[in-house]
Amino acid sequence: MRSLLIFGAMALGTIGAAAKTPLPIIDMHLHAQSVAEYGPPGQKFCTPHNEFEPFDPGQGVTWPEEWMRRNLNPECERWAMKSTSDEALMAETLEIMERRNIIGVVSSLPDTLEKWRSASPDRIIPSHQFTLGRESDVTPEDIATLFKSGDIAVLGEVTNQYAGFAPNAPEFGAYWAMAEEHDIPVGIHMGTMPPGSAYLFGGAARISLGDPFYLEEVLVAHPNLRVYMMHAGYPHVDRTIAMMRQYPQLYVEIGVLPVTMPRDEFHDFLQRLVRAGMGKRVMYGSDQMVWPGIIEASIEAVETADLTKAQKRDIFYNNAARFLRLDDETINRHHGRD
Repeated sequence: MRSLLIFGAMALGTIGAAAKTPLPIIDMHLHAQSVAEYGPPGQKFCTPHNEFEPFDPGQGVTWPEEWMRRNLNPECERWAMKSTSDEALMAETLEIMERRNIIGVVSSLPDTLEKWRSASPDRIIPSHQFTLGRESDVTPEDIATLFKSGDIAVLGEVTNQYAGFAPNAPEFGAYWAMAEEHDIPVGIHMGTMPPGSAYLFGGAARISLGDPFYLEEVLVAHPNLRVYMMHAGYPHVDRTIAMMRQYPQLYVEIGVLPVTMPRDEFHDFLQRLVRAGMGKRVMYGSDQMVWPGIIEASIEAVETADLTKAQKRDIFYNNAARFLRLDDETINRHHGRD
C-alpha cells in the first residue's frame, strides 16, 4: 500500500511551486472529537473507497463486528491512519491546516473547541455540534448565548438524521427559529451515512431522513435562515439540485464524499452540480474525524475534477467566504496580503 504521506507531499509540491503562501481553503466540515469515540486504534480509512463489498448476515458475525474488521484491514490501495490520541489528532490536523493554508469550521463541544482555538486561533472557526436526543440539555437559548459571546460562529454539524429525526422534525423547530433570529449559520448532515448505520448507532439512523425535500418547509418557514447541507444530500442528487434551484439561499458542502465514493462517481456528482448552475453555492468540506489524512485526499479529489480553476477556487474558498460573510480584511489575511 502506498502511504498517504507520500501522496500528500506530492500535492503540496504542486501548490507550493505556484506561490509562497498556498491559496487558502475553507473547510466547512471539520471535527474535533475524542479518538476513543471511534473504537480501537489502528483503523484505516480508504481514500477513496472504491468497492462496497457484500455482507452475509447468516455467518455468525454481526455487522458492527464486520464493519470494524473492515476498518482495521481495508481492501484499498490508499488509506489514512487513525490518530493515536486526542493530542495527536489536534497536532496532526493543525499541521495540515497550517501547511495547506486551511481555515476550518471545526465542530465540537465548548471545552474541546477552546483547546483547538487556543492552539491555532487564526485557523479555527468554532462550531457547536448538536444531535437531538443526545444534547437534549442544550437549549436554543444556550446556543444563542454561545454565539453572542463569540464562543461559536456556526451551529453544526447537526446530526439529527442519526438519531431518527428529519430536518423538519417539530422537536428541532425552536432551534431553527433561534438560528434565524440570531443569524447563526447552520450546517446539517443530510444524505449519506456509513454502511449499516441503522445497526451501528443505536438503531435510529435512516438514509431516507436525509432527503433534501425534508428541508423545504424549514426554508419556507424561515426565509432568512443561513443553512448548508453537509454531504450535499448525496445520493439524492436530483432533489439537491431541485432544492438549490428553488431556494437560492441554500448552499451545500461535499463533506465525506470525495473519500467514500469511487473517484469517477464523485467527479460525476460534483461536476453535475456545477453543470446544473450551482457552482457558486458548492463548498469544500473534508469531514475529517479522526483520520487527518482524509483532508489532503479530499483536496486532491476536487483538484482532479474536470472543472476550471475559477470553479475550483469557488468551491475551495470563495463560496464559503461569501456564505460566512467574511470581511475584506479577513479575506486578505487568508491570502497573505497586507
